[in-house]
Amino acid sequence: MLFFSCSNDYKDIIDQIDYENYPSQSAENIEIVRSDSGKIILKIFAPILDRYTENKDRDSYDEFPKGIKVYTYVNYPEISSSIICNYARHDVRTNKWEARDNVIAVNEDGDTLKTEQMFWDNQKGNIYSDKHVNIRTENEIIYGTGFTAKQDFSGWKINKVKGTIYLDE
Repeated sequence: MLFFSCSNDYKDIIDQIDYENYPSQSAENIEIVRSDSGKIILKIFAPILDRYTENKDRDSYDEFPKGIKVYTYVNYPEISSSIICNYARHDVRTNKWEARDNVIAVNEDGDTLKTEQMFWDNQKGNIYSDKHVNIRTENEIIYGTGFTAKQDFSGWKINKVKGTIYLDE
């Protein structure tokens, strides 16, 4: 026969937890709406949001460990562009976003970007990456390493183009 005994009291257990590495807030199935002059211009959907507040080792940030879907609108409810990814992080101080793991962006013209990592600088109004990208337009597929575009994924430019495949329609 075996007998086990535990003599830890509640205070001892609480003292063992490292609260600095846990989110200060968590939410499930969130929807964030941004409007301008009463018009909806952006919606973000996420299954999980973890908010980490500033401490001695880090700045405040929001983490979306199961990804996000971002939709922008010029005339709501018509979607003008979208970004979907499996992981995202928002730095509160700099207002910059990182999207990674199967990032797909689509603009108003139907151009589709696929990459593994992309950044969105909300203050400058642009998106960019230094990773491998492929962009599919109506007539071509373009491969390269790195790109820049306006935040609605218009006016895009691929860096270090590796090839273009023209499509017959």
